[in-house]
Amino acid sequence: MSKPLKPGSSGLIAVLGAGIAGLAAAAQLSAAGHRVIVIDQSHRAGGTHRSRQIGPYTFDVGSVFYEETASIFDLAPSLREICPEVASVQRRIAPDGSILLYPIAPRDLLRQKPARLAFSALDLLFSRLTLKPDGSLETLCRKRLGTRFFTDTGLRHYITRFHHVQPHAIDEEFFFRRMAIIDRFTRLENLARSAMRVFVPEKGSAARHWPMRVRPRQGFDVLFSAIVQHLTAQGVTFALGERLEALEKDEAFFRIRTESCTRLATSVVSTIPLDALHRALFSEPSGLESLDMTTLHVSAEWLHPDSGNVLFNFHPDGAWKRATVYSRIYPNSANERASFSVETTLAPGSAHEPQPTFEAFRTHALQLGLARGLRLEGHDLVKSCYPLYTVGYRKKVNAVLDRIKRTGIVTAGRQGRFEYLPTSTGVIAQVSHHVGVTAMASAAPGIAA
Repeated sequence: MSKPLKPGSSGLIAVLGAGIAGLAAAAQLSAAGHRVIVIDQSHRAGGTHRSRQIGPYTFDVGSVFYEETASIFDLAPSLREICPEVASVQRRIAPDGSILLYPIAPRDLLRQKPARLAFSALDLLFSRLTLKPDGSLETLCRKRLGTRFFTDTGLRHYITRFHHVQPHAIDEEFFFRRMAIIDRFTRLENLARSAMRVFVPEKGSAARHWPMRVRPRQGFDVLFSAIVQHLTAQGVTFALGERLEALEKDEAFFRIRTESCTRLATSVVSTIPLDALHRALFSEPSGLESLDMTTLHVSAEWLHPDSGNVLFNFHPDGAWKRATVYSRIYPNSANERASFSVETTLAPGSAHEPQPTFEAFRTHALQLGLARGLRLEGHDLVKSCYPLYTVGYRKKVNAVLDRIKRTGIVTAGRQGRFEYLPTSTGVIAQVSHHVGVTAMASAAPGIAA
């Protein structure tokens, strides 16, 4: 049962969620002169980004990579300096079992026999001229790549295992939200440039990599604790370990009821999953579906040397979608075994079953010669990891957002607005757009900016 209202807690802006979006919102609002409290059900900040120490290994949930100019480094002093520089070496398993560049490359065209290459080129031309967009990812991918190339590269397999439904049931917006590299590659001018490179040696293509920063060697807690400490020093209050139970609006305040107490806030910014907010406000589901994810933490006696430090599964078999190899990102001579995490999205309603998921991965890895001596060290379940973009979903999302907006709540972030935002910089840019001083002044006229 909740305790009585906390005295003196009115006049606050409550930020729901202490992930990257919530921290960015708190930083922006605090800098604008507002009093802010951040509430999260977890006892630590970082949202879905978290690390686990298992024996001699440090494993993660969430992407560990940041571009050199990532906006997250602006949330506290010296964050960039505690994040090591590495090369992001991304590879994919092709349908024939070979290890190629991720996601697709012009050289993939040369892998086809001349007759099939000619048919693929004609198929691409035919698709470009005749296919009409129908709102589905299937049609858009076929129009951009041609049906043959869409299948032969393994992209169709990857999209299907990612969503657990066929591409024709996924909205084309997924292409622009999550497949930016493919979008750029398949523009006409880039396709023409790529076709020229098919016949000209491309220096260094086999070793292509990108300089990046990664989370501190000790784990995500070092990074997010530094942000919390900095924001606390700026006057932001944190209420961690408080699960949201209900959210009510009266004429002047929002009543935020958690497991431990009830707080009053003049305004609310929500970065938690949109469906969770909808349930807290209206005591009913939103009708939106998100995919959960099983993350396996694995060690191996041997890993294929060409698999890079991030490996995507474009093969027809295997439920897993991506592996991140920590022993290559954070080398440690004291650990003789390789260590990595393996991600598998779960179909709506599916259970988190780590042992069968691991056995399936081990079978697939052994068949392809990717690894030997595999051992499951641990696992995590990530709830509401990815929004499910079924065809026509945008109308439903907009209706949910409009209903929430009428209560005066500002929604922001990947989870808060049911969006694909694959980088921290994209998340923070979106937060800046939706959580501006003007927006908060409108939502909370009683608070001076």
